[in-house]
This record gives sequence, structure tokens and C-alpha cells, in this order.
Amino acid sequence: FTTADGEEKVYGLPNTVTFNAGYSYSFTFVLNAATKVVDGMTNCYIVAPGAEVTFPVSRAYTYENKAFTTTLHTDGEYTGAFTAAIVWADALVINGTPSVSGSGNTAEVTVKTNASVTGNAVVKIFRSDNGETVWSYHIWVTDYTGAETFTNTKNTNNKSSPDGYFVFMDRNLGATAAGLTAAARGLFYQWGRKDPFPATLAPGATQPGGGSFTAVETDATVGTVANTIKNPSVFYTADSYSSSESDWLYASRDSTLWGHSYNGGTKTIYDPCPSGWRVPVNYGMSTATGPWYRMLSTGSGFSSGYNWGTNALYPATGYRYRSSGNVVNVGITGNYWSASPFDSINDFASFMNFESTITNSQNGALRAYGYPVRCVQE
Repeated sequence: FTTADGEEKVYGLPNTVTFNAGYSYSFTFVLNAATKVVDGMTNCYIVAPGAEVTFPVSRAYTYENKAFTTTLHTDGEYTGAFTAAIVWADALVINGTPSVSGSGNTAEVTVKTNASVTGNAVVKIFRSDNGETVWSYHIWVTDYTGAETFTNTKNTNNKSSPDGYFVFMDRNLGATAAGLTAAARGLFYQWGRKDPFPATLAPGATQPGGGSFTAVETDATVGTVANTIKNPSVFYTADSYSSSESDWLYASRDSTLWGHSYNGGTKTIYDPCPSGWRVPVNYGMSTATGPWYRMLSTGSGFSSGYNWGTNALYPATGYRYRSSGNVVNVGITGNYWSASPFDSINDFASFMNFESTITNSQNGALRAYGYPVRCVQE
């Protein structure tokens, strides 16, 4: 038969089926929805349970308008075959092994998901000739469509005045539900990195859907953007406040990784949010220009998180600690990254945080911490 987008599909019966003369037979085919996307410029794909998605590898070939493989890799643009694999999955969301068709910058990845299971997986593509990872993608298996949002007004906005606004998702990136429960925790991100880490279990532990991640101390060799792309399963720890060792990005700082600018900036290739969404920017890097301004002065009291109105529930997720990668303070504190640095302190990034007795619409933290992200519409 022919699908709605004109693609020919052929389905066959198992070889074990036999037919006898004089009998009639009926068969039921269950066809899972398949989506083929042309947007290769995102690192996160939202996929409904039981559906499949096919997307291009073009993200791995675009870096500051140059060929990615000549910029962050060493031996020129790769034109050969790719292989795909699951890095980790926090639930049994992936059906089988992700596959790759085609080669080079025209290759496409297909990921199938299991019905009635929600959760997250990180899928990587790697060169078939030497096994080097060239990019990785977050597959967010959820019924969430982005329709449920929360609009938060703020005082000043250098991009549009006098009253700008942020339209937030009603849940954390990677959450399987909205609210203040464990399912609403979502995933954790080191500031400026595109790849998430699960919200449960310690480094090295096998995740419920398979795979794992490890924690490795940063240094001059591993603490680079190029190396983190090649190693999406590594949480790079930083155990010092010295200028060279306080960030996973060792001995240097890049405050534009998630697209910060005083007039809003542009979503970058490292932004972890799905298409049409991005990490929120603090335009003027002050409390009054932050994405959570005004919101924190309203709402109900603390109970495993805060309720700041319809579709604006923020769970106290805890976080992954910068020196170990372990999850701490679950149910006690909530910390949410923005895309901005923290004032002139280059070692810090701006985030919103709260506990039972305090709320701060802007604070600063070392960038090696793993905090959740609440995406806003672009």
C-alpha cells in the first residue's frame, strides 16, 4: 500500500503460515505511526509511544556553517556508512536496534518505540569504519505534544518591549508527566552540553532500558566540546573552584554554548530542546529580565516543589553533583538552568532555584552541575 506521504510499504506473512484449499483466512495488521522529519537541526525528537521516527544526520554535518567533521574531527568530511546504537534508556522505550540507511551527510536514522511505554533514550551514530561517535540524539518518548504551556510575563525585554514574555513547556525536558511527582523530574544537563543524563541511578549502573553512563574527572585532554560530542555517555566531573578546574569545559569558558545574548540570542547546535523550543535566556542578566521573574512571587507553598499556577508546576528534582555525578537533594531543592552566564563571573551560569524557604529567580552555579531544563518557545 501507499502511505500518506507517498511512500510504498510492503508487508508479508510469516513463512510458517500455510493455506488449505476451501478455507478463507483473515489477518489483522497493526501499523504503528511513522514520522519522517526533515529537521535535522535539533538534538531532541519527541516520539509518541508505539511510533517510529526517521531523521537525517545533518546535525553532525553542520557546525558554524562549516563541515562538522572537518571542524571537530581530524580527518575530513566522512562519506562512509554509519551505525546507530542506544547509549542508555531510562525505560524500555526503544523497539529493537536503531538503524541507519544511506551514508555520509545523506544518511538517515530510524528509531522505533514500544507501545504504551514512555521515557527517554540517547541514541548515537558512529562511523562504521573506526567506531568514532559523531553525534547523538535524545529520543523523548511521550504523549506530550507541546500544546500545554505556561506564559510568564517579565518586566523588561531588550528584544521586544515593554512587556515581553516566555512561553514555557508545562513540564521538564524529558519528563513523562507534568506535576510534582517522580515522573515529572525529567533529565539532567551539564550547562552548555546537548546530551542529557537520566534522573535516577548512579554512574555505572545499568539503566532500566539498557546502557549506562559514567563519571570521569575533567582535564585538559577530555574537557573539550569535541570530546563531549564523541562521549555522550560521560558526565565530566569538576571538583575544584579554581578557574581551570571548575567547569567540565576545562581551562576555558564559552558562555554562548546555549545561545546567550543580551537581545535573546539564537538557538545553537548544542541546545538540548526539541524543534521550536530552546533553553530560556536571561536577556539583561538581572533578576528583572530573567525568564522566571514575577512567577516566583506568586503561587502556593512548597511541597516537593512549587505550584506557580496552571501548567507551571516545578518539582524539586534535586541534581547531579558536579564532583561525582550522583543525584542529591531530591525533594529538597529545584535548580533550573537558563542559557545565560551569571553576571561577569565566567565560571558560573545563571539558573533559577528554590527550596522550602527560599526562591531565587536568578542565581549562579558552576557549570559542571547536572540540572534540569524547562524549555521555552523560540
